[in-house]
Amino acid sequence: MLLALVVAWQSLAAAPPRAIDPQANPLRTPDTSSPRTTLESLFRNLEQAYRIGQDESQPAEATLAPLRRAKRTLDLSEVPRSLVNETGTETALLLKEVLDRVGLPPLDSIPDADTVVDKELEKWRIPHTEMVIHRVASGPRTGEWLFSPATVENAREFHELVADLPYLPGATPGLLEAYTLTPGAGISFYWAEHAHFPGWLSQVALEQALWQWLLALLSILLTLLVAYGVYRLARRREKRLASQGVKTRWPTLFALALALLLTNATGYFINSVVNFTGEVLFFKLRAFVILNYSLAAWIAASLLTSIPEAIISSRRLRPRGIDSQLLRLGFRLLALIAIAAIVIDAADRIGLPAYSVLTGLGVGGIAVALAARETLANLLGSISIMLDRPFRIGDWIKIGNDEGTVEDIGFRTTRIRTFYDSLLSVPNSVTTNATIDNMGRRKYRRVRTFVDIRYDTPPAAIEAFLEGIKEVIKANPCTRKDYFHVVLHDFGPHSLKIMLYFFVKVPDWSAELVERQRVLLEIVRLAAQLDVRFAFPTQTVAVENLPGQTMSPTAEPTDEQLLAAARQFASGGNAARPRGLGLFTPPAEEGR
Repeated sequence: MLLALVVAWQSLAAAPPRAIDPQANPLRTPDTSSPRTTLESLFRNLEQAYRIGQDESQPAEATLAPLRRAKRTLDLSEVPRSLVNETGTETALLLKEVLDRVGLPPLDSIPDADTVVDKELEKWRIPHTEMVIHRVASGPRTGEWLFSPATVENAREFHELVADLPYLPGATPGLLEAYTLTPGAGISFYWAEHAHFPGWLSQVALEQALWQWLLALLSILLTLLVAYGVYRLARRREKRLASQGVKTRWPTLFALALALLLTNATGYFINSVVNFTGEVLFFKLRAFVILNYSLAAWIAASLLTSIPEAIISSRRLRPRGIDSQLLRLGFRLLALIAIAAIVIDAADRIGLPAYSVLTGLGVGGIAVALAARETLANLLGSISIMLDRPFRIGDWIKIGNDEGTVEDIGFRTTRIRTFYDSLLSVPNSVTTNATIDNMGRRKYRRVRTFVDIRYDTPPAAIEAFLEGIKEVIKANPCTRKDYFHVVLHDFGPHSLKIMLYFFVKVPDWSAELVERQRVLLEIVRLAAQLDVRFAFPTQTVAVENLPGQTMSPTAEPTDEQLLAAARQFASGGNAARPRGLGLFTPPAEEGR
């Protein structure tokens, strides 16, 4: 057994490798090493497709390999990406139709590889025509001899000029017509000649049979109906969720994605089954590219504006807060970049150079910038506000002579609710250049007021009253304990003025008013407890003599008595109390 295996192994090792038949290899590439081999490759492969197409036992798809090889004899570098496949096949057939009518020079007069080298040729024109085969100078196919881009571009025009000429012997008559009338990408003469359609459906309009037009229109109409129906259902679903307090764009995104899928499927059906050709095909391809990329741009914009809303909802951020606005702005900028990239790629696919599109976008951007300077200034202002965060929604701010509570920070204006309940819109360009006093960012809120008491209040009662006010402020849980003042401040026109200067730590103005009220109410109760009376504007009228009455004279103090009384308030004097009666210790002196 072992000996048999060794002998078998040696016989296999000694057997020569089987040669591959180049004609049977579907992956082989055509010979394009010279103008002669390029022409031979074009004719050989299209004649092979012609024979296969006439064989009723062969499917139309069997012609795809020789058609693909024939297409590789063309320089399609200047054809838009979306049109390369269809343009290549149809152009190869058009060139074959032209050459089948005008003929070729003798084979030995067409330059071969040696002639190309000897004469240093870079291109060769078929005699008595404008068709040129040139040597590719750059790109992935450098050095190959292919039909030039100008020949590819003008192939249809060449065919129209010779369409009335008879075929020469050895031609492949009807090959282009069979390709046009065969469903799918291949060629079948049997289908083109024996299609079971009523006669009127086989009539040709704009180079397409009527059955092709009907199939294409029905498929497009069905796609539009399904896409529109799904979109309506998605919008209805969004409105129902919005009525429940849930804002979402995901149903619309699903509808748009389905529309994009249906559009691509319809385009594939028209390409692969209906098989439009000629100018109609090129119009259809460009239209579907524009439609598909428009849907893609719509989806990108909707997706990139839905993501921040989902993040805001999941993180429970304030919908109109600075963080939320920054998130929205960032994703909107991403959406603009994505749309620009989609537009550039779409333009490239339909044959517009990317540099021209970029130039157009640049010029358009400059024009828009000049026409909308204020809008752009406001947009930049909103970005500055969101990055610097000088205020946030709910803050009480002062901008120039305007003040109020911030309600919204938009991309153009900041909306402020004033204290008389009007809504003030301040352009963000103004806001960023103005001096902003943010009252809402205070750690403490200052209270500065005066308490007026009567002039006849005894000094001891005043000091006790000041001490009591000090304790009231210290007892309040929201007041700042390390810095406040309670002091007999001034002699007013009709009262003694006690100044209260203290701070409260509260979150907003409403809480500030409440704590201020609590302190003042305690002071009122304290005044009642000490029998200190509040002063109010009064006038005193001095009447020296009443009718029928004579006032008794009073003794005026002498100068010496007045001076002695004044000196009692000097340092060490009997009446001197420079630090008060001891009933009140100023807050700033406590703990010394």
